[in-house]
Amino acid sequence: MDQSILHSFLFIFSLIAVILLLIGRYRLSPFIVLLLCAYAVGLLSGLPISDITPQISNDMGRTFGDVALLILFGVLLGNILEKSGGAVLLAEKLIFSLGKRFPSLAMGIAGYIISIPVYCDSGFILLNSIRQSIAQRTQCNPTSLSVALGGGLFATHALVPPTPGPAAATLILGISPSLVIPWAMALALMSTLVAILWGKWVIRWLDEEDSLPIKKPHATKAMSQNNIWLALVPIILPLMLMSMANFQVEEKEQGWALFLSQPANALFLGLLASWPLVRKCQTGLTEMLSESIHACAMIILIITAGGALAGMLTQTGHIARIAEGLPENLGLVLPFLIAALFKTAQGSTTVALISAASMIEPLLPGLGLDSQHGRLLAFLSAGCGSMMVTHANDSYFWVVTQFSGISPATGFKSFTIATLLQALTGLMAVLILGSWQHQPF
Repeated sequence: MDQSILHSFLFIFSLIAVILLLIGRYRLSPFIVLLLCAYAVGLLSGLPISDITPQISNDMGRTFGDVALLILFGVLLGNILEKSGGAVLLAEKLIFSLGKRFPSLAMGIAGYIISIPVYCDSGFILLNSIRQSIAQRTQCNPTSLSVALGGGLFATHALVPPTPGPAAATLILGISPSLVIPWAMALALMSTLVAILWGKWVIRWLDEEDSLPIKKPHATKAMSQNNIWLALVPIILPLMLMSMANFQVEEKEQGWALFLSQPANALFLGLLASWPLVRKCQTGLTEMLSESIHACAMIILIITAGGALAGMLTQTGHIARIAEGLPENLGLVLPFLIAALFKTAQGSTTVALISAASMIEPLLPGLGLDSQHGRLLAFLSAGCGSMMVTHANDSYFWVVTQFSGISPATGFKSFTIATLLQALTGLMAVLILGSWQHQPF
């Protein structure tokens, strides 16, 4: 191997190790770590010192422009659905139609749907009282229901825009959410079913003697069953609009179709459709907007710092040299491995997915994935890697175990292994799709 290629490989490997150590071991802010690493790459690579800050500023500004509105609108829409009780209403409607005969399936599918607009942590807390009710009514094992619900929420959280992590990753990788959404939802559904099956199977070997007392969920304002469409339209409308880019339209209508299918515009129209829900919230729109800005500010900063690091690696030539030396058969496994490494070490699915997308995007030509379908597969691979695995360093693990009333040991045996199986199943599905990547999807 050429010495310059080997040097770049070692440089990137050391960079990943430093990032994981600072974020995972020393609990430093991912934004600070990624930004400092961007500066370090420029300095250590011999870039003129006067060019480093302008380069970082330009990359951060471009990334911010791509993701800011999309993430803010997505978080605000989820906040409205949560505060109005619309998310709980959707879950109740689905669960009580399936719950008596297929309680685990009902919980898993409810989580799968609710986590598209609502964070998985909030979604589990919102739906926990329904989970308890289903367990009492059907005599189904509560831990089995927890694994099904947690897995369903986790799958769409890691894979389906407009959740911030997947939404940002699609922009970083340069692919349209309209292309991503159908495949991501199919892959997330497969992962959800894996979690449901594991939850039903693993309870035979669990010892619940050390279970923790069940914690009551936060009360949420209820909505009338007649208002189901008020909660459903703000979710369905943006997904339908974003999918419009996949359809051919007359040239005079193409401009409007492209405008409406742009993710930020589609989510903004979803927000307008949620106005009847805003009137049912106990807090006003201004307060919810302020909460949403506060909630997504750090996510946006992390994304922009990731963009700065990716831009600096490209500018200094390390990415081009690595692309030359990558083995062709590494392909779709590399995005998975990078995301899995970040996820396992530091806990955040969002940080893992954004970091993996930022580092893998310049490598796509060398991996043979520099096409729309190749970038889609790279995104799906990284999304599956970002699910591997949820354990003690992830806040979501503690939400699931504490609100389910199960011990950490039981959580490791049930929910942690469920996320491992979800990730590996997703990777196998992506590899199968990858074998067809030269055929039109």
